[in-house]
Amino acid sequence: MYRRMKQLYTNKKIVYRGINPTEENDLLVKIHAQASPGDCPKSPFRSEAYGVLMVTKGTLKVKINFNEYIFKQRDILCVVPDSIYEIPDEPNASIIYTHFSKEYLSRKGIFLNIIESYKIFKENETLSFSLSKSEYEHMHADIMALHHRLSIPKTTRYIDDIIHNSFLSIVYDIFLLNEKQKKVPVIAIDSKMELTSRFLALVAERFNKEKRVRYYADCLRITPRHLSQVVKQVTGKSASEHIDYFVVREAKLLLTGHTLNIAEIAEKLRFSNPSFFGKYFKKHAGITPMSFKLENNIMPDL
Repeated sequence: MYRRMKQLYTNKKIVYRGINPTEENDLLVKIHAQASPGDCPKSPFRSEAYGVLMVTKGTLKVKINFNEYIFKQRDILCVVPDSIYEIPDEPNASIIYTHFSKEYLSRKGIFLNIIESYKIFKENETLSFSLSKSEYEHMHADIMALHHRLSIPKTTRYIDDIIHNSFLSIVYDIFLLNEKQKKVPVIAIDSKMELTSRFLALVAERFNKEKRVRYYADCLRITPRHLSQVVKQVTGKSASEHIDYFVVREAKLLLTGHTLNIAEIAEKLRFSNPSFFGKYFKKHAGITPMSFKLENNIMPDL
């Protein structure tokens, strides 16, 4: 998400580079105090990292996986990888955005599988919280503490631990909010949940090339029937429904762009021809690709 979000939140930017130069942009806090015309990305974009977006003033309209939401003062939005975001209008809001990459979490031994799974399973919902005044003040203080510590010279003794402990305070804030508001259901991590998570991770990585349940079952060394049964039990949706969801969501993202026509999108998504792609898209999205382009104010292919 940082590649596009950086166009929006430009007033202040502090980057934690860490000891390893490849860790640049793995953890950062940015403050956007006033909208600047032209800073907001005009097209949907895919998040590549996690984030916590806090609205400190005004209101912010965001489309998440093509569903529209309005966030107001003292609201926070949890951004997750691979979801599609769009800010359709110039923002009339002040915000603080905390960005942290999957690589940073992995290095620190933090895994948010439950939150990721919830986001995938409940694609028509979004993980956000409305805070009370005291909750807002507490979380705001923790985020600003991290913002300050990210500016400390990296040669300072124990700086990595200092920064990471400050970051953990924000993570625990989210967990406490969820414990109170019960936005993310508690899911027992058993063998079925683990298998489903592995399946979804594979689909997220390979749906452009492979749309067959049998392929993913072979990768996981189980039968297609067993895979479909387990995924259905855990998520309420079949394995094929999840594959279709990823493909259609990607198609919508490509259809809102200006670089590819419908035939090129069909080819990119590995459909045999544009006609088959059109029938597939209409079946699962309830609308033709061309109509989707027109409804989203995109010029049709000539």
